[in-house]
Amino acid sequence: MSSFFVYFFSEDSRIKALVCTGNTFYSDAELYQTAKISTQTRPLLTPKFVLEDRLESLPLVQSASVYQEGKILKIEITEQTVIGYYVSNNKNYALPLEGDPIEITEDHLENIVHFPLIAGFTKKQRQNLQKQFQEHQDVLGKEIIEKIAEIVPYESSYDANMLQITMQDGNKIYTSLDSLYMLSNYTSLLSSLQGENACLFLDSENSAIEKVNCDSFDPSKKEEDKKEQESEENSEGEEASEETATTDESLEEDASAAEEQPEDYYSTATDWVVDDSAFGMQYSAALDLYYDPGTSTYYRWNETTLSFDVVN
Repeated sequence: MSSFFVYFFSEDSRIKALVCTGNTFYSDAELYQTAKISTQTRPLLTPKFVLEDRLESLPLVQSASVYQEGKILKIEITEQTVIGYYVSNNKNYALPLEGDPIEITEDHLENIVHFPLIAGFTKKQRQNLQKQFQEHQDVLGKEIIEKIAEIVPYESSYDANMLQITMQDGNKIYTSLDSLYMLSNYTSLLSSLQGENACLFLDSENSAIEKVNCDSFDPSKKEEDKKEQESEENSEGEEASEETATTDESLEEDASAAEEQPEDYYSTATDWVVDDSAFGMQYSAALDLYYDPGTSTYYRWNETTLSFDVVN
């Protein structure tokens, strides 16, 4: 009993400092308050598992570890990955990677700046979006999500379920849900975009990321282009006929050249290596070509269009 009193009233029984790491959504002060700890805390009187349980009661805390180093009590937090936030019935909700949406209370509204805005989707569409991030969480992690400012639906003539993704740097990306995983290659393309407000189209079917004219995705611009096209239909028809004739001649020349080329010409290269940044295709530096073993097709990277061109 006397030892207990000596420990309880001794300054050496108290924590001298608190350190918290891994938290983004919750502040250090809020975590300390939730765990009910301070520099007056006596570790022997509060088991670590009790502190961890208190911290993990917070909706966005996935796991918490508490340990002591000398007189310092350290907390390591792993927060849930949040895809973005949306507004429904005048309430804000965080859409986590897994599980149900979590309401963001008024005292945490300032923290939604860390997440992209997800607007204009139905509940089912949000679930489909969540599923895509779950299936590709190895490449669509927090590093990519932090680069996104907004995700909204974009209905095109050929795909009613496309997405328009606005990045923090102002660039826009248009993609279907099935091609969303290709967003992981965005960082590697930044050097080619030269800091301009560019528009990119993700095409998983052809393993291509194309830099496109932003006006082609602007509904008002499309209407203007349509009117111009109707007014110039006759003259364009004549030009198209000439271009078709020229194209036919070029195709005949290409076909003739292809026939002269041995079928195993490209396979003679000995420096083929797998390039993970090119969707697993093989690359030959000697030929400056990519090869897709699944389709037995050769490609060459086009710096102008930022996409792969098929090589015959």
